[in-house]
Amino acid sequence: MLAGIRTFSKSIFAKIIFGVIALSFVIWGLNASMLNLGTSREVAEIGSQKITPVELDRAFQRSVQNMRNMFGPNFNQQQAIQMGLLNNTVQSLVSQKVLREDARNIGIGISDEKVRDQIFSSDSFKDPTTGQFSRDRFMQALYQAGYTEQEFINGVRGDMMSQQVVGSLTGTASVPDIMARQIVAYRNEQRSGSFFALNAAEFADIAVADDATLRTYHEDNAAQFTAPESRDVTLATLSAADLIPTITLTEDEIAESYAQREAEFQTPEKRAVEQILFSPNEEQSAREAYNRLTEGADFMAVAKDAGMDEAMVKLGEFTANDILPDLSEATFTLEEGGISEPVETALGWHIIRVPSITPGSTQTLDEVRDIIVEDLKQFKAEDAIYDLAASFDEELGAGTPIEDAARDVGARTYKLDGVVRGEGLAGQNVDGADEINAKIFELENGEESFLEETATGTRYVVRIENVTPSALRPFDEVREDVVAAWTAEERQRLMMEKAEELAGNINNSGADIATLASENGASVRETGMTRRTGQGLADDINPAVAAALFTLEDGKAKAVQTGADVVVVKLDEIQAADINTADAAPVNDELKEALNEDILAQYLNHLNEEISVSVNNSVINELYMPAAAN
Repeated sequence: MLAGIRTFSKSIFAKIIFGVIALSFVIWGLNASMLNLGTSREVAEIGSQKITPVELDRAFQRSVQNMRNMFGPNFNQQQAIQMGLLNNTVQSLVSQKVLREDARNIGIGISDEKVRDQIFSSDSFKDPTTGQFSRDRFMQALYQAGYTEQEFINGVRGDMMSQQVVGSLTGTASVPDIMARQIVAYRNEQRSGSFFALNAAEFADIAVADDATLRTYHEDNAAQFTAPESRDVTLATLSAADLIPTITLTEDEIAESYAQREAEFQTPEKRAVEQILFSPNEEQSAREAYNRLTEGADFMAVAKDAGMDEAMVKLGEFTANDILPDLSEATFTLEEGGISEPVETALGWHIIRVPSITPGSTQTLDEVRDIIVEDLKQFKAEDAIYDLAASFDEELGAGTPIEDAARDVGARTYKLDGVVRGEGLAGQNVDGADEINAKIFELENGEESFLEETATGTRYVVRIENVTPSALRPFDEVREDVVAAWTAEERQRLMMEKAEELAGNINNSGADIATLASENGASVRETGMTRRTGQGLADDINPAVAAALFTLEDGKAKAVQTGADVVVVKLDEIQAADINTADAAPVNDELKEALNEDILAQYLNHLNEEISVSVNNSVINELYMPAAAN
């Protein structure tokens, strides 16, 4: 069912809007003039429309859940934020609202009947047996996807409005058929050839060059032999993790924390729910069915008479917070096996039955003691770190040397030699090493940082003791490296020289490639028919071989380097694609889509100037930045 609503969303929400907008937004984007840090509590204002924190959060959580379906249940909100998913969600919502605002401005409206027809016509919400719209499937899809009914209906209406705008812009794009056919023919041309790799063993003994040649190579390739700038530093760190082992707890503190968090360790009551659902105008039928049930009729038999099968009747287990709010009271006031009177919701008239109840439960303190103790120690350590950090900062500000100030507050100190930009902290496993490394290279020689804090809460201060500038390593120090690099380059040069000579023999004298391969201790392989992309090649053949075939004339050869190997490649056959029989439809669609995206991107640029867009980053930060820092 969840897959069904995703399919529906792709066809209406994503295909109409996101599929094009996501690409256009790279061009349009959220620029600096659109940011607003005022007192508004909305996420964004787009003309007369708003994006509320609740709307953003629901959309973001749906995006996170979609990612979990791809990456697994351990994918979390922090990872989503780091991947840019939050920003993409904001941008997508803004894009939707901009097009909807434009549709309203030009007077486009969508009737309730058209919205209803759009939803009812979706295969995602049809019963597979009857082929008719199923309110039960619709309702379950909304539950699982995290939409309220009104959210979904408003989304469909807004996107249908936007579709009319988008359709009017992009519906006329056309591509000349001859252009599409030529592209297809170019892509579908196939070639085959033969090739062999030179025997690298024949080039194993390369005489070492004299020192003059090596010294020249050392200077000409200085980047290979240059030592990066390095720094010697004194570092002190103060973190809650360092304090945790020193924290002691009393039984009273543990018991009090458990009492405060008891709700976290409670499993809510669950109820299996079955329903018979009637249309909004079928109240009388619902009441007649209820009467039959009170007289002893079988629930499933009555449901089948109402056109529902077992899969539609049995909704599964729900907690009071999971079920549709309008049905919660009726469901959770029933006894086990009880049947409710007809209950009206926006979906119609429901008769609810609760066949079984799973009682709620609460884990005891003994069962969760380890969790309580660990969290309480973490809390106390984080609480204590603020006072220690303040004392640390005061001492440093008063001129106390890092080493002395660190000792007074129990901070760790490190003497690090040879720290290189982007390479951590000289092998030391320090929390936030990459951030500290970046700070080290912001400072001058002899300079000391302020007390800084990493993203994970570690406080640190660093002093630059010495800077060793980047410099070309002396030849004598790196002579072995120079010899190895020169030898490898010389080997490749000689192999290419030999391969080009062999290819010339084929091109100028008509030499047989198999004979040349045999004479050089190699064997010829056939590529088989392949395309420009390498499609058709065996997995162990480098795609550069296919690329070479498409640069050659029939019967000609060339030398090609493929990684460490050098090969001689000869073109044996060209199989041109017939431009008259080429199926141009896929390429035609591809080109149309590209044209449509370009047209819509330009239109969005126009709307960016016509419609006021204000994004409130402070609200977004309040909603999600704490999660990103945890």
